[in-house]
Amino acid sequence: MASSITTTNIDTTYPVAGQDNDSQGFRDNFTNIKTALDTASTEITDLESKAVLKAALSGESLSNDGAGAVLEDFELKDIAETRIAKGTTSGAVTFDYEAGPYQTLTTSGSVTLAFSNFPASGKVGTIRIEINVANVAHTITLPSAVDIGQDQLIGSNGARVITPDRTGVHIFEFVTDDAGSSIAVIDCLRNNRAIEVRTCAAVGQAGDAAGDIAADATNLYVCTGSHDGSTVIWKKLVLQAI
Repeated sequence: MASSITTTNIDTTYPVAGQDNDSQGFRDNFTNIKTALDTASTEITDLESKAVLKAALSGESLSNDGAGAVLEDFELKDIAETRIAKGTTSGAVTFDYEAGPYQTLTTSGSVTLAFSNFPASGKVGTIRIEINVANVAHTITLPSAVDIGQDQLIGSNGARVITPDRTGVHIFEFVTDDAGSSIAVIDCLRNNRAIEVRTCAAVGQAGDAAGDIAADATNLYVCTGSHDGSTVIWKKLVLQAI
């Protein structure tokens, strides 16, 4: 946008040296100078309120909130993401999308996840959650809106409850394009439904589903149904030397 400041109406040849000069010329120049300065003040104030700045202006606090403005055709370099540490906790834990894209917690018991402030429908929001599982008895319950991929996670019972198969760090990525009405989940550290090393009971365990594969030193196991606590869902092949 071009500036509205103009100096063309200021007579730089006035007053003329060595002669009497009409005071109206002084008044006209002063008026035009004041108008230009007022316009400059308005434009600078507008610029200060909208510009993205490296540091705070004197007497102000830094705020580079773009309010949803589009950044287009930029090359990014040496960019960091905000990390939010929730500490050691259990029970209901809400992750605010606006707080930062990477958030962490350590379990002191089972946790139930919730999300808030995803972008408006039609825009994609992605958040990664790092969960340091202190005990495999600490289950992770996902929100009901997590309806894509949750049944493929290792340890999932198919109803959004994950029973970890190991302690330590688990990282999940959650993605939505409809303001959180429907959310996809991705395990960032392991393939979904990997071959598990375990000896399978005939009726299986919570989270077992058709297509699962497991193995131990003696047998290769294939799951043919979903776990219900009573139906035989695992078949096995006895391993033999080649």
